[in-house]
Amino acid sequence: MNIYKQTKTGNSQLLLIFSGWAASPEVFRQLETEPDTDLWICYDYRGMDFEGEALSGYRKIRLVAWSLGVWAASVMFGKKPVSFTEAIAVNGTPCPVHDRWGIPETIFRGTLDNVTEEGMRRFNRRMCGKRDILQAYEQIPPRPLADIREELEYLYAEIKKASPASALFNGWTQALISSKDRIFPTENLRAFWQGRCPITEIEAPHYPFYLWKQWNEIWKQ
Repeated sequence: MNIYKQTKTGNSQLLLIFSGWAASPEVFRQLETEPDTDLWICYDYRGMDFEGEALSGYRKIRLVAWSLGVWAASVMFGKKPVSFTEAIAVNGTPCPVHDRWGIPETIFRGTLDNVTEEGMRRFNRRMCGKRDILQAYEQIPPRPLADIREELEYLYAEIKKASPASALFNGWTQALISSKDRIFPTENLRAFWQGRCPITEIEAPHYPFYLWKQWNEIWKQ
């Protein structure tokens, strides 16, 4: 796991982002943090090394996890409990390879088997939905294909180990669900989060971050 850090001495709040597969910190570049807030963005899940990260110096910590980052955060903070001011899951679940609560396995395997330039173009079209969003997203330099293929292989292997529910973080305070998600089926997101935490539905594709200019707009939905 890599962590991009935007920090300032004396800041008392932390915004901790768990990105999705294949994404880099640049996919969030238009979003501004609040004053007195450091920003960490976790990405590139070819390993889950977070144990040495010091969080105790922050008075408030907010967690926003997107897509497969919801699974990564669920595993990480099941092992390393943290008290979050908010913990928001965006278009993902702790069961990401699941026919009822995540991405159906045949679809996940199809993505894994097609991590090619053309395969990623198709994936990005489904993820972004609209042409203008896709065009803006494709202005961001992509990570190397070999890296993201290795990342998805690692994630699939780890997800299939199926950590017991009791070992996963369950402190989510809100789930954001896109009504036009073509990566995680919207009905599967609803099925998982119903009764577990408050749900907010937004009209957006799987990648919804173009909707906001500031991070705090997400937990003020």
